[in-house]
Amino acid sequence: MKESQDPMIPRKMELDRNPSGTELKISQQKELEKTGRYVAIPGDKTRTMIFIKDGENAEKKITAFLEKINKRPLRWN
Repeated sequence: MKESQDPMIPRKMELDRNPSGTELKISQQKELEKTGRYVAIPGDKTRTMIFIKDGENAEKKITAFLEKINKRPLRWN
C-alpha cells in the first residue's frame, strides 16, 4: 500500500490513544466495503459470506470458493 495515496494516513489516530491501530483498521475496512459487497454462499448451513469487489462476477467467485473448500484435505481424524 502506497503511503502517498493512502486516504487513511491523515485519519490515523495517535499511538498513545490507540496503540493497536484498531480505529485505523476499522476505517480501512469501511473504505474497502464501499467498493464491494458481501455475498452469501447458497445452500450453506453456516451462512458463510464472501467479499465480492465491484465489477467481479459473483457466480464465478462462489464456484471458485466452493471448489477450494471441497478440494481441501480433511484436517481431523
